[in-house]
Amino acid sequence: MPRRSVIRGEKAISPVIATVIIVAVAIVMSIAVAYWALGLTGTFTRYEKLEITSMYADRNATIGYWNITASLRSTGTATATINMILLNGKPLDAYNSTTSPVKVYDVTTSPPKDITADLLTRGIILEPGAKTTLRIDVPDKFFDSGVSVEVVFVTAAGSNYPKVVVLP
Repeated sequence: MPRRSVIRGEKAISPVIATVIIVAVAIVMSIAVAYWALGLTGTFTRYEKLEITSMYADRNATIGYWNITASLRSTGTATATINMILLNGKPLDAYNSTTSPVKVYDVTTSPPKDITADLLTRGIILEPGAKTTLRIDVPDKFFDSGVSVEVVFVTAAGSNYPKVVVLP
């Protein structure tokens, strides 16, 4: 009995079908690479942006402080961390004295929360889209009425966000 090959007489797939399969695989692979590249660029293009929506100052004469109130909003795509506040180019510590220290309050909470220690240790963290209102209490012995005070919020990424307020 002669041996017969099982494959003998069978044909391979047609060249048209083979071409369609190769093109389909190439398209799927290119889509996968495109999604990977877009995800990669999204990771490297995140940025922080802090917007000072309003700032004003008033005087609390009963305790002898200037109250500088600033409304902030994080409009970037990355978390913004405020790790320093400058008044006329000096950090808040330069205005401290033993009898009347500079304080920073988060006035979005009731009652306002003293966050001075947070600012000095871990910073004030604002997630993308977050809003907050800060009040900086500065002893009135450092500034006179009518003086312009430049308030600069410095973030951990090294960005400066300045705003000038005139004391009433």
